[in-house]
Amino acid sequence: MIIDTQTLLVAAGAVVAISAICFILSTALRRNEPYGRTWSTAFIAGILETVAAIVVAAVPGGWWGGAIGNGAVVLAIGLMWAGCRQFNGRRSFAWVPLVASILVAAAGLIEGPEGGYWAGAIELFVGVVIFAVLAGAETIRGNMRTAIDARVLTIVFWIVALYYAIRCVVFIVAGESSDVFTQYFGTVTTTFLAIILVIVAAISMTAIQPPGGRQRDVAAGSRGLVIEGVSGPETFEAQMRDWLVRSRRDHESLALLSLSVEGLNHITSAFGREFADQTIRTVGRIACEYSPAAALVAHSGRGRFLVLTIVPAVGTDVAVAERLQTALVETPVDAVQGVRAIATIGVATTDDVGYDYTELVLAAGGALREASETKPGSIVSAATIAL
Repeated sequence: MIIDTQTLLVAAGAVVAISAICFILSTALRRNEPYGRTWSTAFIAGILETVAAIVVAAVPGGWWGGAIGNGAVVLAIGLMWAGCRQFNGRRSFAWVPLVASILVAAAGLIEGPEGGYWAGAIELFVGVVIFAVLAGAETIRGNMRTAIDARVLTIVFWIVALYYAIRCVVFIVAGESSDVFTQYFGTVTTTFLAIILVIVAAISMTAIQPPGGRQRDVAAGSRGLVIEGVSGPETFEAQMRDWLVRSRRDHESLALLSLSVEGLNHITSAFGREFADQTIRTVGRIACEYSPAAALVAHSGRGRFLVLTIVPAVGTDVAVAERLQTALVETPVDAVQGVRAIATIGVATTDDVGYDYTELVLAAGGALREASETKPGSIVSAATIAL
């Protein structure tokens, strides 16, 4: 059975629309994270592209739909890249794909109906390759590096980048009328590939969870360690959201410190599980004692703590982290053993990230990961890795 191009485009549009609706509903009903909203917008851009393609195929004189569709494709891939950056706690730079999509669409419109079906094609191919490569690279760094489902996205983006790079070369060298281009890189082949990749990408993006996830609200973390003054993750989240609302209203700056105890596995092997628990309790107690008086402290499990504080009038947000590290160096976990805990700290502030809960948590987590990968036991501010 041979499927005509118009029927295939309609089928592709249905697949994209269904995938987009499912993803948008999932994002809205679960937690409505910033990166989820950006990815939802990318799927909406995908719907726009399929509608534009149908206009070109079915409407006489609808050549302009091709230019709009080209811009929508670039916008969709670019916003996926922007969403990946947000997941990693970095600035989205969503304006970059927006500008790029306008330029790509303009290239097709400038050529006009004389440019034919492939007007602005080279600009489209180049734009897709650039953003697909950037998106693929973003999925193997930061918070996405440890998200298993993100590996699927890595493969999807790099397949797209490779396919469009080869497609561009064949288009330039052999031309759009050549047998090689028509058979292997024409509309039919590309549409089939797009249907498969859209479905896979939508499933992967739906399954991806932010680092740390939602955990049971025990007194101080996953194993039920009780540390006076330290709350569980859900209590901390509720309090932090309240702080962010009031701080935005009063134009106050907040700093979030994400702290991870280093070498817990080695401590457990050398001194036992009880000593490791004692180490976590010591770090929690120090986090409470040496943070500013009104700070919120939580243990999210696995020896990781979050500290939310107003940025001090004297000093900086990093100074708070330095004070905590100094206290850890000066305070032994056990007077007999003399072992000191070492902590790596990532810092993010509302001045750099804004007052959105998820973006602030992801930014602090991204800074922590950067510190852990480059120099364990150090302090890294999200402001230094935002670009």
